[in-house]
Amino acid sequence: MFQAHRNTRVERTTFFTRVAVVEHKHIPGLVDVIKVDQPADILRIAHDGAIDRAFGPRRPLLNSLLVSRILRVLSFNGRRFPTMSAKDATGRADRQDALWQRLNAAAPAISTGPSDLEPLARWVRDAHSETAVGPLVQQVIGRTFSATFTADEVTWGAAQVIAASLAPGNTWRNLAWRISGKVTRAKAMLAKMVGGDLAGVHAVSVAIHNVVKGLHQMRALYLDVALRQTLTPEMAGRRCLYAPGMVLRQATSSGTISGCPYSSGTLLLLELEKARQASGDESMIFLADTWSRCPAEQWVPAMLEGIWRRATNAQGQ
Repeated sequence: MFQAHRNTRVERTTFFTRVAVVEHKHIPGLVDVIKVDQPADILRIAHDGAIDRAFGPRRPLLNSLLVSRILRVLSFNGRRFPTMSAKDATGRADRQDALWQRLNAAAPAISTGPSDLEPLARWVRDAHSETAVGPLVQQVIGRTFSATFTADEVTWGAAQVIAASLAPGNTWRNLAWRISGKVTRAKAMLAKMVGGDLAGVHAVSVAIHNVVKGLHQMRALYLDVALRQTLTPEMAGRRCLYAPGMVLRQATSSGTISGCPYSSGTLLLLELEKARQASGDESMIFLADTWSRCPAEQWVPAMLEGIWRRATNAQGQ
C-alpha cells in the first residue's frame, strides 16, 4: 500500500512521520497533527509567538472536528474559557495577570493549613472514609472565586460531565449530551456559582481533576508512616502535583520542531503530564514563565502543603 523509508533518525510513510520523539500524523485533506512529549520541545512551543490558541481556519477535516469539539466544551455563551483564548485576545493577559496576583497573595495563608482545609485533611488521614474527595476539593477551589460557593454531589457531577465530554471516544454519548444540552447546563450552573467567571468554571470543572488526583497521592503518602514522619509540607505538596494531560496549540506559520517540519494550521498536542513523568521536569505542570502560565502556579502547591501540614499536625502526627 505504501513505501517506507528508514534511517537512524527519521521514519516516513505517506501517512505518518516520527522524528526523534515528535510524532506527526499528516494525511493531506484529512489530518495534520503533531504530538510533542519532550520538555524542551514543549517549552520552545510555549514561548513561540507563532504557535497560539487563535485556532484559525480549521482544516483538514479531523483537525476541524477535534478543535470544534474542544472549543464547544470549553466555551460558554459565545466566550472561550481562558485556557482556550488566543494570546492576543482582548483582555486575556490582564485578566490572567490579575488572577495570578490574587492567588499568589492568598497562597501564604492557605499553606499554613487553615480550618477550611480540615475536611480535606481528615479525608487524607482516614483511608477508610467513604466521603467523595471531589466535592471537598471543589469547595475549596470554588471559594477562591465566590465566597458563597457550596459544592455538593450535583456540582461535582457537573464537573465530571464537562471533563468526560473532553475525553476522546464515547462519540455517541457526547452527541447525546450535546443534543440534550447536558454539558451546557453543567457549565451554566457552575458559571452562575462563580459569578460568570470562566476562569472559575475551568478551575472547578477541568483543572480540579488533577488536584483530586494529587489528593489520592497524598493519602497514599500519608499511609506510609515513614513518609508521614519525614516529608515536609513542601516536599509532600510537590509529590502531589500533576500536569494537564494535554494542551492544544496551532501553528500560525510554518516552522520545525525537533527537525520535524510543520505548516500554518498544524495542530500541536502538548502532552505535559507524559513529559513530566518521563523527565521529572516540574515546569510542565504550570508552564510558568510563559504567556499561557497557569494563574494557580503558587496557590495549588500552597494548598497541598496546607493540607499535608494540617493532616500531619493532627494529634501530633
